[in-house]
Amino acid sequence: MAGAVPVSDKARHWIIALVFGLAAVIGMGLVWAFFGSSGQVEGMGWYLFSYAMGLTMIVLPCTFPLAFVIVPLSMGKGPVKGLGMALAFGAGVAITLSMYGILAAIIGKTFITSFGVQVEGMKNWLYFIAGIIAYLFALGELGLIKLRMPTYSGAAPKIIQEKKDYVKALMLGLFLGNIGIGCPHPATPLIFLEIARSGNIFYGWSLFFVHAVARVLPLLLLALLGILGVNGLSWLSAHREKVEKATAWMMIFFSGFILVLGFFTIGG
Repeated sequence: MAGAVPVSDKARHWIIALVFGLAAVIGMGLVWAFFGSSGQVEGMGWYLFSYAMGLTMIVLPCTFPLAFVIVPLSMGKGPVKGLGMALAFGAGVAITLSMYGILAAIIGKTFITSFGVQVEGMKNWLYFIAGIIAYLFALGELGLIKLRMPTYSGAAPKIIQEKKDYVKALMLGLFLGNIGIGCPHPATPLIFLEIARSGNIFYGWSLFFVHAVARVLPLLLLALLGILGVNGLSWLSAHREKVEKATAWMMIFFSGFILVLGFFTIGG
């Protein structure tokens, strides 16, 4: 890459260690997401559930484009600046997303207290509705029905583009942090409902902040690889269709489980 800042051997070793550490944290979270999250989630388990589900969001088409923002921001700028840019962007995304946790807590406290809504009954309906939406989304990704989720592909506002590097990265994260909030992931409404049930602003912020950080970690991994000169976007772009198809089949299995669970608990 023309004008790229070289990476010293010492910095390269540190970045490689970070890559392996980050990959291990992500890997353990994904293992729990697919094999350890079938039981009832309670107490502190909600943080683990929120984290694991956040990791799985990266492969959804409405959040996938963030990878094509963070990697170019980091590549060719040297280890310190490249990592700083990636962290600034990730912080912006996490800040924006965590605000939804605060909003859910405020709305939940007001709505449930004022109208006396039964949280358990609402949870069962959310299982059912989220399962249907995710199932339809998966069928759309497989091309079986005409349904595609909208994605953001426009340019950032001019006021952001004119800022200096770190501020620009942070503001891009804040601006693009809304991407994926409406993705048809069955876990998202369940996390929102848990926050609304508690009505606790700090709990709502912290639970969704953990979820937001988990969404950002795979992006940071791609950014670190980019700093090392390994462009993971090339592989992702070449295999994007396969990744989306695999995600759709996994979503069919997961949404089917959630849908059936919601249907029978409503009836029960």
